Amino acid sequence: MTAQNIVINSLEFARKSHAIHDTIAATQLTRLKERLASDAGSLDWSLAGEVSASGELALNFELKGMLTVPCQRCLEPIQLDLNIKSKFILVKDESEISLEDEEMDDKDYLVASEEFDVMQLVEDEILLAIPYATMHDIKDCPAKDRLSELKAPHPFASLKDFKAVKN
Repeated sequence: MTAQNIVINSLEFARKSHAIHDTIAATQLTRLKERLASDAGSLDWSLAGEVSASGELALNFELKGMLTVPCQRCLEPIQLDLNIKSKFILVKDESEISLEDEEMDDKDYLVASEEFDVMQLVEDEILLAIPYATMHDIKDCPAKDRLSELKAPHPFASLKDFKAVKN
């Protein structure tokens, strides 16, 4: 079974408390390729089914690893450490999600499927975890010297000289 072909029946998977884990190379993340600075890196992930005491079916997802993305300030590579933990409550359809639950951030829901694409979930979670504009800390950024050169003077800086002359 390759990382691209993992399809499960999500209800049965959760009901039987199955678990799978794998390692995916950065090169296998097709929707993420444009956002990577390098194909180097791999990510370890796992998915485990669960039945709560109240009978609620859920999927627990975990992912750890490192990706190399470009710094949006200097465009040099930056290592992004990912450590994702998510729990998804399975529902048969979207009508089972109340509006109150939908507005709360503490619960995530997934519509159950007989042909659930696990790799799509893995890639979705990675895309959601990557910051929109990843940047080095300013003190560590290779562009910090260029930034200080380009920094425009404060618009009221010349008033300081004017005040000194007037006294």
